[in-house]
Amino acid sequence: MPDSRSVYKARVDAVIMHMHDHLHEKMVLYDLARNAGFSAFHFHRLFSALIGETPQHFLNRIRLERAANMLAKYSGYSITQIALNCGFSSSSAFARSFKNHFGMSANAYRKAESRPALPDVYREKLFLHDVNKMKVEIRNVPTWNLIYVSILKGYKIELICRGWNQLFKWATAHDLVSKDTRVLGISYDDPLITPSDKCRYFACLSVPNEIHPQPPFGYMQLAGSKCATVRVTCTLDEIQGIYMYLYRDWLVDSGFQPADLPPYEIYLSTPETNPEGKYEMEIYIPIVPL
Repeated sequence: MPDSRSVYKARVDAVIMHMHDHLHEKMVLYDLARNAGFSAFHFHRLFSALIGETPQHFLNRIRLERAANMLAKYSGYSITQIALNCGFSSSSAFARSFKNHFGMSANAYRKAESRPALPDVYREKLFLHDVNKMKVEIRNVPTWNLIYVSILKGYKIELICRGWNQLFKWATAHDLVSKDTRVLGISYDDPLITPSDKCRYFACLSVPNEIHPQPPFGYMQLAGSKCATVRVTCTLDEIQGIYMYLYRDWLVDSGFQPADLPPYEIYLSTPETNPEGKYEMEIYIPIVPL
C-alpha cells in the first residue's frame, strides 16, 4: 500500500505530464485539480507545497521555457506560431510575458548572440571528448512503453541515483527487468534556460506492454519518431556539452529540426561496469524535416 505522500506526488506528476503534453491548449485550475482528484482549493495548496510554485506560475514558466527552446532551435517557425504553439492567446500577450521573464524580447533572444553562450567548462569537455569523431545516425524509433519515477528538483546526481535505485528495486521485485529491458533517462528541461532546481528528469525502464504501477511509480508512452542518435562514452559533466554540440552545431546543418518531444538517453553501461569508468549511452533527439 503506497504512503499518502507517494499518492500525492503521483497525482501531481500526472498533472505535470498533462501540462507538458497540452501546452498549446487552454488550461484552467478546476480542470487540472479534477485530473489530480482534488478540489481546486486543496490542489492549489498541495501543488505549491510539493513543487514550490503555484500551478499557474509553473504552467506559465514551462510555456515560456518551451518558447525559448523553440526560438533557439525552430528556425522555420515565426514568433507568432511559437506563441500560439506554447499556449499564449496572442503574440502581444506572449511578448509581454517573455520580456518580463527573460529580460529581452523574443526577437532579440532568437538572435544567436543573445542566447546563453556555451560555458567554457563545456567547451573544454567537448574538446577532450573530440566531437568530430562522433557519428550521428538517423533512425526510426518505435513507441516506448515506460515505467518511471520522476525527479522534479533538478539534475542533482544524488536525487537521480536515489530514483534509479528505487525504480530498479521495485521493477526487479515485480519481475519487470529482463535482458530486453532498456534503461532510459528523459531530461525535459534545458539547464541553460530552466532554473537548475526546476529541471525535470524521469528515470525510465522499458516494458513490453502497458501496466499500472502503484505510486510513486508511473507508466507512460513515449511516441515513436525519427531520431538523431549518437553513441558516446562520457562522464556526467560532459553530457550537457554533447547536447550543446548536437543542437548548435550538428542540427543547424542537418536539414532537420527538433520534434516536439523530449530528448533522451539509453544507458548501456555505468562507471561501475564500464572499463573506462564512464557512462556509455546512446543519445536520442527526436527530429522532423526542416
